[in-house]
Amino acid sequence: MTTLFRLSASAALALPLLAIPAAAKELSGAILSATGTLPARLEVVADRADKLPLIVGKVEGGRYRITLPESGLFRLRVQAPEWEAAPKIVADPQTAGALDFYVYPAKVPEPELARELIELGEQDQALRQEAPPPEQGKPAPEFIARWEREDAKRCARLEQIIAAKGWPTISMVGYEAQDYAWLLAQHAPKDRLKRWLPLMQAAYDRHELLPKQLALSIDRVLVDDGKPQRYGSQFQTNEDGHTFMLPLEDPEHVNARRRAMGLDSIERYSAAMLGK
Repeated sequence: MTTLFRLSASAALALPLLAIPAAAKELSGAILSATGTLPARLEVVADRADKLPLIVGKVEGGRYRITLPESGLFRLRVQAPEWEAAPKIVADPQTAGALDFYVYPAKVPEPELARELIELGEQDQALRQEAPPPEQGKPAPEFIARWEREDAKRCARLEQIIAAKGWPTISMVGYEAQDYAWLLAQHAPKDRLKRWLPLMQAAYDRHELLPKQLALSIDRVLVDDGKPQRYGSQFQTNEDGHTFMLPLEDPEHVNARRRAMGLDSIERYSAAMLGK
């Protein structure tokens, strides 16, 4: 997967911490584990996209607190020896939502399955990167046929995996492989995604699937069923290259729903989707 920050932790830790400006934002959240236990030596840190050093927060009683400058781009990480957690990108500390972390032992019980899911996910992304941008028109028919054929193969394999082992959870395969499994499901035919959504919900309830992933899958299923989406994640590009948000239920409270699932504000997300 693409690395947003190329910062050596050892190099950063060797530098003195800079004072945080008076205008700052404290972020906090829970640290959760499907195992029911947490490692003893947890820490929370934030990498900055534009400057060194690391920002270090505090962990106590299964929760963390960290103070970030009021603006900037940050990668928030919770870490412990022999444990892992998916990092969180904070594009705007002022509007960041609920940023709970799910931690799990780094040594997962299904390493071969993890490697396979990562490979399938990388194939999925590589194919999509070959497609021309919407403003350049539709891909050639032979490319579309190849796209559909390869997606169908990956979807069939994911269905085999789910039938044999259940939903590939974070503690089963790690967050990167689980993320790719979710991505493959998002690109599956709508009947498959709808069938798998209860499995995702159950995984989420056990702290085994990230809130934002569940939110995007719920939106996709609602849109596929011809209903307004809940979180505002689904956009569409028409024939003339115009991109627009699909119908949204209760727009007045969408940001509250997004924050509850760890999503950025609808204004910032929309601007990114529309290239503004």
